[in-house]
Amino acid sequence: MISRIIFISTLSFIAVQISSAQKGFEAGGWLGGTYYFGDLNPDYDLRHPGFGGGGIIRYNFNERINLRFGANYLYLYGDDKFFNNSFQQTRGLNFRSNVFDLTGELEFNFFSFNPLSREDYFTPFLGAGIGIFKFNPKATYNGVTRELQYLGTEGQNLGEEYFTTKIGGVISGGVKYALSSRWIIQLIVSTRILSTDYLDDVSTTYPDLLVIESLRDDPDASLFSDPTESSYPGKQRGDSVNKDNFNFIGIGLTYFFGGLQCPDISK
Repeated sequence: MISRIIFISTLSFIAVQISSAQKGFEAGGWLGGTYYFGDLNPDYDLRHPGFGGGGIIRYNFNERINLRFGANYLYLYGDDKFFNNSFQQTRGLNFRSNVFDLTGELEFNFFSFNPLSREDYFTPFLGAGIGIFKFNPKATYNGVTRELQYLGTEGQNLGEEYFTTKIGGVISGGVKYALSSRWIIQLIVSTRILSTDYLDDVSTTYPDLLVIESLRDDPDASLFSDPTESSYPGKQRGDSVNKDNFNFIGIGLTYFFGGLQCPDISK
């Protein structure tokens, strides 16, 4: 009997908490730095950030659980010249890419968070979800800039090039602080777990350069595959075991459009 009373009381408490919780939409944006990690940055070097920004739409189910959607632009780049190891200095590759992604994440606040409250105005948070992203790596050698996918720099046959639109996992975290009952500032750190190793156009081995020039009917194909002319067919060009990924750290600002929904007993 006592356990039943405790169970019913607990359910009632949770119901009241949910019904009286912060609910509604937030909208805003973020700006910050971006980082690429992959074959042209294998040491997770942070000295050469890109830049990015995006939009945030968040629906707050209550003071703990949110659903966040993002639409983001990120500029990413990497260059072997940034590293002193002999392998990268000999390889001499570079890339840059504009990346666009759309994401959806389920977000959890570690503390109760409500910008309308004088007590629950700060919380760390953690989110996870899925996203779709579009990339298009380019490189520049001898003053010439080309898009890399078409050139088949690792010997891809015509029509068998890697896709430049892919799906990836999303993990984010940070802290939120309510500046007022409507404005919320947040520090956001987010990473993408990618399903491709060609964000930087580098993954496996060098092809036969004469073959790809003939296949593509493009003299730039061999230049952009091996700008230092140090390869031979089958020589290691990249590491296909570890996928590429990209990340950003930014400051976001959102406006809360929702309100505090009162429990039914007080209506």
